[in-house]
Formats: sequence, C-alpha cells, structure tokens
Amino acid sequence: MKKVILTFALFSALFFTANTVSAGVIIYSNGEKIEVVKKLPADATIDGTHFNLGVMYDQFSIFWVPIWNYGEIKYVLINDKEDTYYDITEEDIEILKTDFDVDIPEKPSIGFWNKIGGKLIWGTVILAAAFGWWVSRKDEDEDEDEDEEDEIPT
Repeated sequence: MKKVILTFALFSALFFTANTVSAGVIIYSNGEKIEVVKKLPADATIDGTHFNLGVMYDQFSIFWVPIWNYGEIKYVLINDKEDTYYDITEEDIEILKTDFDVDIPEKPSIGFWNKIGGKLIWGTVILAAAFGWWVSRKDEDEDEDEDEEDEIPT
C-alpha cells in the first residue's frame, strides 16, 4: 500500500509542478488542436500557399496522449506546414465541395486516436497498475500466512 501511495504522490508532484520545471519537460497540454481531415488538390491555394481541410477543437492531454476533447468542433483550412489555419463558413465548405469535388460530411468529426485512442491507453495503464497492486497485495498476504504457520506454539 505504501508503494501505491508513494507512486501517486510522485505522479501528482510531477503533474502539478510541470509548469515550473526548469528542464522544460511538458507533462500535460491543454488548448486548441488541429488535425487534417481531407487532403485538397494542389490547386487549392490562398495567396500561393496550399491548404487542406481540417478540424479544430480543444483538447487536454497527459504525456502527449489525448484524454479529453471539449468545445466546438469546426472545419478550418490548414496549410501544409500545419502552422497557419483559416476559419471557414458553410458557404466556403459548399465552394470546396463544388470546385474541388471533395466529399465533406456535414458534421466535422475527430480522428480515432484523438477521440478514443488515448482513453484506451490510459485505461490500460490504470488497469495494469491496479492488477499489479492486487497481485503484490495477494503475495504479501500469502507471505504473512506462511510466517504465521512457521511459528512454533509454546
């Protein structure tokens, strides 16, 4: 039990001091996330820069593994370097559909990894830690029982 409490305390200390660590280690992130949904043809440019269709939403992650998505999910245009984006309207989406013959769903959606993948990873980690704790506790109980049996009554 002491190991579990110590591990939890250490993890908590790392988590809550992440912004003040001088080594620059980022343990969690929170904010806007943008991912490419559809690659657009080469002639889809704005001022000579090629853009693709993407979605933007807010995300919380720990150790770069997504945990929670929140806020509005909306379509945006993203350049190839993925460092610039433009908000687009429903009219712009209709123009993309007609001019570039791109099939765009009415409702934007997040990819599998960002939607579910991180939850699977963290769920597995938590279950493995709980199982390890349970097995070690069971072994400790068996060792105590053996020690009691070895004692000679007087």
